[in-house]
Amino acid sequence: MAIGMIIENPDLNKEGFERVQAHLRETGPVPPEEARLVVGGATDTGWRMITVWDSEDALERFVGERLMPAYRQADVRSDRVKRTTFEVYALSAGDLTGVPLPA
Repeated sequence: MAIGMIIENPDLNKEGFERVQAHLRETGPVPPEEARLVVGGATDTGWRMITVWDSEDALERFVGERLMPAYRQADVRSDRVKRTTFEVYALSAGDLTGVPLPA
């Protein structure tokens, strides 16, 4: 069953996010092969990511093997990260081809 996760990190900002992403690109594909959706951005309380994964095992493997090492490498705190997981019953997205991607 597909699993969704919401990560809220009050200690992450755009610069820290970019350092984490740089490390992730060095260690494998971004998005990871078993991730079906990855959306993230700044909020008034830090940074929020919403992801959908093929399975809970795939999610936990990514977090343990790639994400937490990327946080450490990027010198980003993870002790106050709030993770919420949920079973995914539906996933749909509109056509994003006209939306400009960040540089």
